[in-house]
Amino acid sequence: MQLTRTLTILLVTCSLVTACTKKNENPGQDLSSSSSSESVETQEELEERAKSGDQHAQFSLGALYYNGEGVGRDLALAKQWFEKASALGEVFATFNLGVMYYSGEGVKQDLAKARALFEKAAAAGNERAQFNLGALYYSGEGVKQNFATAKELFLESAKKGFGEAQFNLGVMEAKGEGGDIRIEQAYAWFVLAKEGGHERAQEAIDSIESALSADELKAARDFAESLRTELRKTMPQ
Repeated sequence: MQLTRTLTILLVTCSLVTACTKKNENPGQDLSSSSSSESVETQEELEERAKSGDQHAQFSLGALYYNGEGVGRDLALAKQWFEKASALGEVFATFNLGVMYYSGEGVKQDLAKARALFEKAAAAGNERAQFNLGALYYSGEGVKQNFATAKELFLESAKKGFGEAQFNLGVMEAKGEGGDIRIEQAYAWFVLAKEGGHERAQEAIDSIESALSADELKAARDFAESLRTELRKTMPQ
């Protein structure tokens, strides 16, 4: 069976996902932009709530300054409002601060600080932070490389429907990174990633299907269906 050789063309995605500026998006979508038309609240009203200590308003105001929507783009102010919201427990703000420290946006790049912020947001259940932290451990960027830890973090993110994490899990299962080679599990995660719109998942599915026998493929498809059913019970709606 040529499966392992065939899948060597597929690599885990180690590009970290970008700042989240809307909190009600499907986790598989790009959250790097938001539309100011979706809110009927004026900037003045938003600032008033933010200054009164509303963490959600603080996050939203930080997002406005991060994107430059209706205001001049100001990363220093974005950081300020994200820090205030994060201190009050706004997980998305904590994640965004991690992105800023990772990329050096508006701050001096600090991978240790970024990792700490991703760890905080990941512990609170943020799937994007879990993915980013997993990518750091997979690549060994700012941390000692650890496939097992990366795999655990990708799994937590994948369970919440995050397509990049599902794809990465598929690659790691197919290659035996962080554990044994498990083709049925790899196939199942690729199927779920495809259903979530991941552009590279079909390539992986085709590679596996061409290498499996009819019985093996049936088992893989059955496992994919059982995993899909299991995740539907636990994934956020």
